[in-house]
Amino acid sequence: MSITSDLIKTYSGLLGNLVMVHSRKGNSIITRPFVKHKKKPTENQEKMRLNFAFASRYAKNALQNPDLLAAYTAKSRNGLTPYVLAVTDYLKPPYVDQVDASGYQGAPGDKIIVTADDDFEVASVIVQLISPAGVLIEQGECVFNLVTGNFDFTATV
Repeated sequence: MSITSDLIKTYSGLLGNLVMVHSRKGNSIITRPFVKHKKKPTENQEKMRLNFAFASRYAKNALQNPDLLAAYTAKSRNGLTPYVLAVTDYLKPPYVDQVDASGYQGAPGDKIIVTADDDFEVASVIVQLISPAGVLIEQGECVFNLVTGNFDFTATV
């Protein structure tokens, strides 16, 4: 091992305004130093910064919860920390891929099938049935179907 590699393994910080050195899990990482621009950020940049601040706050709070910490830790690999996974989870919300209402005819017992996904976990799916006049007919939580991987809603009204 050379003197240079020993220095980099033990050093953290700025080297001559050219490179930034830090280590993570025993590996040295060399990057360009951050340069602060004097231009005022655009509206979209401000929105992204605010969204990232919310994501960071979510991650810090989520990792205080032992259950969420265990879940994020179990999925962390390849250098991704539970914190990074929590931030990513916040920034990529769950989405509904498909709603199959062909089994719903307006009677109790009719089924609506929802396909929803997330990069981490879909906690719950809620269906609202609204009349053409905008009146709420029924609202309820779907049940996860272990066989199909979909979320099933059964009408009661």
